[in-house]
Amino acid sequence: MDLTPRHELEDVDEIRRGLLRGRRTRVLLVTAVLVVVGGFVLVQGLRNATLFFRNVDEAIEQREDLGDKRFRIQGRVIPATVTNDGGVTTFQIVHDCEVAAVRHLTDPPDLFESPWIPVVLEGAWEPGSSSTIAGSDSHFFLSDRMLVKHTNEYEAVSEESIQATLPEGYFDGCPDGFAEAAERGRAS
Repeated sequence: MDLTPRHELEDVDEIRRGLLRGRRTRVLLVTAVLVVVGGFVLVQGLRNATLFFRNVDEAIEQREDLGDKRFRIQGRVIPATVTNDGGVTTFQIVHDCEVAAVRHLTDPPDLFESPWIPVVLEGAWEPGSSSTIAGSDSHFFLSDRMLVKHTNEYEAVSEESIQATLPEGYFDGCPDGFAEAAERGRAS
């Protein structure tokens, strides 16, 4: 039995180098793909993380600084102001006696029907006249995404379980007649 190699030793080293080069190329290619995918995920995560939400009063106060940048706004929906016209839902939200008019472009979630429901809306300020229970305004909030807040406790869906109520003293500190105007859905 002859155990001598069939190839010269130089040929074996050359074959081995070729195989290692192929492995290195594949490893570098996979690493590059993972870096690109990781970078994309990181950028998307940071972009979403920087989309802070502001309460209605803060958003109105910072309107000039916010300009037409997207952000999230939080407030309670004033039930008497909700209308739907051609797929656009308009309503007003309130927080700390400040009111913003909203035009929401997509279908709101089912829980949106609850009175005084807290919502977080994603969108931007748009110039345009609007009327709120607090008076007229030169801007409205154009929203395309809505998150409805709900309690952590599950209850069977019934008329009693979806009745959101305002916390005690929610309108304390507001101008006289503000609570009544909110109940009617129009300026006093």
